[in-house]
Amino acid sequence: MARTGSDHGIARSRARCFGLAVQQETCGGSNLVPMDQSLPTVVVVDDAPEVRALVRAHLGLSGAFQVVGDGSSGVEAIELAHRFRPDLLLIDMSMPDMDGLDALPGVLAVSPSTRVVVFTGFEGDGLAEVARSMGAAAFLEKSADLDELVRRLQEVHEGTPVGQPVAAPATRTRPSGDRAVLDEHLERFREVFDEAAIGMATLTLSGGIVRANRALGKLIQHRHEDLVGVDYAALMAGHGELLDEALAEIQQKQVDVIRVEHAVSGLRERKVLATLAPVRDSDGLPLYVFLQVQDITEQRAAEDELRRSEERFRLLVETIEDYAIFMLDPQGYVVSWNAGAERNKGYRADEIIGKHFRVFYSQDLQDSKHPERELEAALRDGHYSEEGWRIRKDGTRFWANVLITAVFDDGGTHVGFAKITRDVTAKLESEESLRQSEERFRLLVDAVRDYAIFMLDPTGHVVSWNAGAQRTKGYRADEIIGQHFRVFYPQELQDSKHPEHELEIALREGRYGEEGWRIRKDGSRFWANVLITAVFNDIGKHVGFSKVTRDTTAQRLAQQEQERAAQSLADANEALETLNMQLRHAASDQSQFLAVTAHELRTPATVLGGSADVLSKHWSALGETERLALLDGMTTSADRMRRLLSDLLTASRLDANALRLNREPIALTPLLQTAAGVVPRNDSGHEIVVDSPDDLLVLADAARLAQAVDNLFDNALKHGQAPIRVEARAHDGVAEIRVIDSGSGVRADVRSRLFGRFATGDEIGGTGLGLFIVRELARAQGGDATYEEPTDDRPSGAFVLTVPLP
Repeated sequence: MARTGSDHGIARSRARCFGLAVQQETCGGSNLVPMDQSLPTVVVVDDAPEVRALVRAHLGLSGAFQVVGDGSSGVEAIELAHRFRPDLLLIDMSMPDMDGLDALPGVLAVSPSTRVVVFTGFEGDGLAEVARSMGAAAFLEKSADLDELVRRLQEVHEGTPVGQPVAAPATRTRPSGDRAVLDEHLERFREVFDEAAIGMATLTLSGGIVRANRALGKLIQHRHEDLVGVDYAALMAGHGELLDEALAEIQQKQVDVIRVEHAVSGLRERKVLATLAPVRDSDGLPLYVFLQVQDITEQRAAEDELRRSEERFRLLVETIEDYAIFMLDPQGYVVSWNAGAERNKGYRADEIIGKHFRVFYSQDLQDSKHPERELEAALRDGHYSEEGWRIRKDGTRFWANVLITAVFDDGGTHVGFAKITRDVTAKLESEESLRQSEERFRLLVDAVRDYAIFMLDPTGHVVSWNAGAQRTKGYRADEIIGQHFRVFYPQELQDSKHPEHELEIALREGRYGEEGWRIRKDGSRFWANVLITAVFNDIGKHVGFSKVTRDTTAQRLAQQEQERAAQSLADANEALETLNMQLRHAASDQSQFLAVTAHELRTPATVLGGSADVLSKHWSALGETERLALLDGMTTSADRMRRLLSDLLTASRLDANALRLNREPIALTPLLQTAAGVVPRNDSGHEIVVDSPDDLLVLADAARLAQAVDNLFDNALKHGQAPIRVEARAHDGVAEIRVIDSGSGVRADVRSRLFGRFATGDEIGGTGLGLFIVRELARAQGGDATYEEPTDDRPSGAFVLTVPLP
């Protein structure tokens, strides 16, 4: 597979850089020096300023080369090549706007005689072959010795053919110390990367594949070795602009993850989900992009089948004639209509769609807002069902069995109601016949003992009483006949007129049924299933109510037990889902930790070694400004490595329970002032103000407490804004240390795992161990570490460290 799709971007980037050159002497602010015609000329291009300074100084001190300019991107590399026509151009691989491979054709186009040497922190593998195939004269790793760099550049200049490998040293010394640790760490990362079941790759900031694992090659059906140097956009089946947009967002907006769904070139039936995560340096700038690719072909096929199933269901509903099945919008207006609805209610679809469903109800039910109450009950309880009189288009009445169900979309938004209505007039007539039959069997009813069956007059007073009523409620017939049936209800239902309301509904609707608590003569409660039916004589005069009550306490208790069991299962499922989410966060955070730790160690190690070598060999030859620049770079790099190694060691000891503490009473204020005093030397743009009583003592290990405070200050400097304030106060047996900055506070989605291991939580980068160590050190000493959420008075929130008092 050949690298494609970069020529247009190169031309566009070159034009932009040439336009800039009209306004200033160099592209990207490169420094110009007097030309020495006797020495080969070199241009250095790398987005890390400390690396450029180190290489520039070493090449100059070697006396073998004249460095005529430097830049920080592929765009600047092309402009500098056009401006200086250098003999050699040393260029990094991954840089913003345009990476080294993308810039390579442009450099050779504007300066064909220039020999380009790729100088990168990425490992060689197939990348070196790709670079040489595109015209690079050599491929060097940044971990090489700087004297070796000078020697190899001399070999390239003195005639090693362009595109041929430059001879590597016969032997390499065995790595030791920090370098050995780093190599072991990188080897473990390579093993995980290469053997992962999911497709993975590392990309440059412009989308070029630097490394791909076997799973990715298998997924897109190409040898993973052949993918090195290919633009990932070329694999996206004509949708490469999606990758361009994602990479632009990574560089312009500090995003954590971007997901892009696309087909695969040559395998258009295959659908994949590409997840791009930038790996950033300690300043939050992207170094390269970590890519994960998942096959979602079967998932999308299942979704398509679901849509087809829904269409078949719609066609089925439209052909049913025995049931009126239709949809209402959230306000109750008809939005769909099937053949059964037309048959039962008499309206054609074009006559009823858009009208409110209250037209199916009698005028008295419309006036009482009964249709609207049905929708309210369905929305509150999920569904509502009843039987009652409904009106057809021609004005005739029919007895309907009605079920209304609230409908919600996948996001939980209420979108309307499903309504099913069936004409059960024949059933009602049959029930009336049954009622008359029950009258004939009154004597039989009197003998029933499992049901309380009795009659009420139109005002609700008991007029008949069977053996089942006496057995269920405890009253003899002579004790209860003539009393109002409200005596069977708890006092709160009597006070709310619930018994009278039941009779009103039964009279209006024909019947009323419910389940609820009832009271026996002895005051004990039982759960009752109740049915009240309005009774009319042959001429339609209302003569009272029949009431059937059954003691269902045992069933009620069983139902409650089932509900409790179902709730327990739901709670367990929710806890399991929460645990799964935590595991996914932990896996993601650990992957980020591995990638960032490798980069955090490699760059400072290279700068420290190279700078020390230059200073030891060429101290007197360097100017004061150059020496200070190199020493400043060494100080910064050493501090980065010291903090990282300290955090790693502390985390390891915490894991092994090997952390030893020497707790004793110590003065807190001097400790805080000492920690705050270090900040101006490291970052002159920040200052920490300490507000703590002079006599405040705490019981703690001074060194470990100082380490926890340092981590809190470092967190505030990296992620917050000046001014930064630390307050210490004694409260309820502990000292509370609050670190407050002027930033916007921690994002809500990060707060729950803020103190977790490897949880970086933002776009700045880092190992994710700092706050974890703060919390564990605090707990080891009898305290804790928490985050107070923002308030109106303190919009940034505060990190709180508690330590016991002596």
